[in-house]
Amino acid sequence: MNYVTDTYQDLEDRYAATENYIKQLCSGTIGSLIVNGPPGLGKTHSVETYLGKYARSRFTVFAGHMSILSLYGTLYHYRSRGDVVVLDDIDSVLTEVHGINILKAAMDTKQRRHISWESTTHLLKAMGVPTSFDYEGSVIMISNIRDRSEKKVAAHLQALKDRAFSITVADSSKESQFRQVCFMVLKRGLLSRFSLRAEQELEVLSYLHTNLNKLERISLRTAVKLAQLIQIDPNGWRIMAGSGVLENLD
Repeated sequence: MNYVTDTYQDLEDRYAATENYIKQLCSGTIGSLIVNGPPGLGKTHSVETYLGKYARSRFTVFAGHMSILSLYGTLYHYRSRGDVVVLDDIDSVLTEVHGINILKAAMDTKQRRHISWESTTHLLKAMGVPTSFDYEGSVIMISNIRDRSEKKVAAHLQALKDRAFSITVADSSKESQFRQVCFMVLKRGLLSRFSLRAEQELEVLSYLHTNLNKLERISLRTAVKLAQLIQIDPNGWRIMAGSGVLENLD
């Protein structure tokens, strides 16, 4: 691929579609969306940017660990039309049948979505949350369904994918991930805050391309780290990157 002359039209279209889906979620027209792709490629940032633009009501973002009780309570508090709950890689919920059932109910295509707590608990009363309620809000799940190694989680994610609209920003190949980084640098101004010259931004991409096989994975963070090094030492940044980036990937 020639990352300099590439128009990235397919990625432009994909992000335009993602923006349109989120716009519809914020208006309550559709109930759920899954945004797929490898980690570190800007999925969460893009979703939050579009929500900030279109969310006329309320939205909340949960990342990492989340208890099933917390999920249930959050959906209740964000149950109105136009409310949006964003779940960013919450495997702790996806491993439990009860959590999956709650998400299935919230993300279903039925006209009436009804969510119930399957057992009695004093905690719901203390939280001021009923044991069942109708859900009119929307759910965005940010995940990487295709690359999940745990079969149980992957199967549960597929069941949710069947209920939701789904967009994939990139696949797991390094070439696809690199192209995604190129798109974010050249078309979306990922490195603009560093005030690099155009040729320096291309040096970042050239360095990534040259060392593609040495990198465990490609992410936007890798490009940002390289930009930071160029800002620190425009002449010797490659030496610093050789030990601080290639040998110390996060």
